[in-house]
Formats: sequence, C-alpha cells, structure tokens
Amino acid sequence: MKRIKELYKNYKNYIRVDLVMYIVMVVIIIVYFLISTIYY
Repeated sequence: MKRIKELYKNYKNYIRVDLVMYIVMVVIIIVYFLISTIYY
C-alpha cells in the first residue's frame, strides 16, 4: 500500500510538470501568432 501511494505521488508530480509544459507551449504559440499578425 505504501509503495503504491509513493508511486502515485511521483506520477502526480510528473503529470503536473507535463501540464505546465503544455501550457507554456500553448502560450508561446499564441504569442507567436499574435506577434505575426501584428507585424504582417
């Protein structure tokens, strides 16, 4: 039981990191499109 809990905690942290990376990528893409529409 304890081992499963630790695995779940580690997995949760990885999921959080993945979410943050996806959000950052989406924000970068949106900013890129905004800049490209402003300059062209």
